[in-house]
Amino acid sequence: MADEVAEKVIATLASVKRIPADKITVDTNLQEMGIDSLDVFTLLFELENAFKISIPDDDVRSIKTVGDIVTGIKKILAATPPSTANGSASPAV
Repeated sequence: MADEVAEKVIATLASVKRIPADKITVDTNLQEMGIDSLDVFTLLFELENAFKISIPDDDVRSIKTVGDIVTGIKKILAATPPSTANGSASPAV
């Protein structure tokens, strides 16, 4: 799998649900995996920390598959300026 975001999402989901990552694909339905509301909060917390992002509550309601999570995270990452993590290295004089 060449998609780093998808790999990280699947690895995080596998860790939260304690199942092998090779049993999860981007087409995997979260409800069929037995994801409950506590799992969702745990998963979102882990993903926010892993990607250093904040996932809006409104986005959570539309998540049905692993692919939905990947797509949502990619949108958030694309909208986040890359310089926010680095800060200012030197003053512009």
